[in-house]
Amino acid sequence: MNNKQYKLVAYGISKKFNRTFLFEGIDAAIETGGSLCVTGPNGSGKSTLLKILAGLKSPTKGEVAYSAGADIDRSEWLDQIGYTGPLVNPYEDLTAWENIRFALKRGDENSTNSLIQKFELSEHANKKVKYYSTGMKQRLRIIIAVLNDPPVLILDEPGTNLDAAGREVLYGYLDSVRNEKIIILATNDPAEEKLCGGVVRLGR
Repeated sequence: MNNKQYKLVAYGISKKFNRTFLFEGIDAAIETGGSLCVTGPNGSGKSTLLKILAGLKSPTKGEVAYSAGADIDRSEWLDQIGYTGPLVNPYEDLTAWENIRFALKRGDENSTNSLIQKFELSEHANKKVKYYSTGMKQRLRIIIAVLNDPPVLILDEPGTNLDAAGREVLYGYLDSVRNEKIIILATNDPAEEKLCGGVVRLGR
């Protein structure tokens, strides 16, 4: 288990497309044990802001600083993240297990089996993903994001396409790890917003 204390601080984050700012002057600070929800209408830049906080995109203005007891650079931060979103897709011609083995960096088969059971994919783990429903694919995306027990989870609309049972499993998992991780969600779901200790509202 990783016992380091991680921290992210965003200073004046702005993102411009063409001549228009999608959002401006976003400040945020979050550390291990904290959770943050990014919400706002469609097109307000939720996914873009998550990618900036994750270190996958650069802001037009502002800065994001990362630390793990001491300052770390973006490449070190990226190695600590479990990230998923609507455009992060498992390989369709592989089974769930094959996708998981491809993504697995650390951990053992028992803990991986536990995740597959928790997210109720055990009966379908040896089926090719192209035969999965949208909800099953979303469960697999989440499993892959949390697979290596990353200290930072950045999840873009994690409840999308999940039925009530799937959302209950997701919320239960997030609640079980909230004290040991940084959790950042993008969502318009009030139930998911309530999972988080802080909120950034875009498009107001």
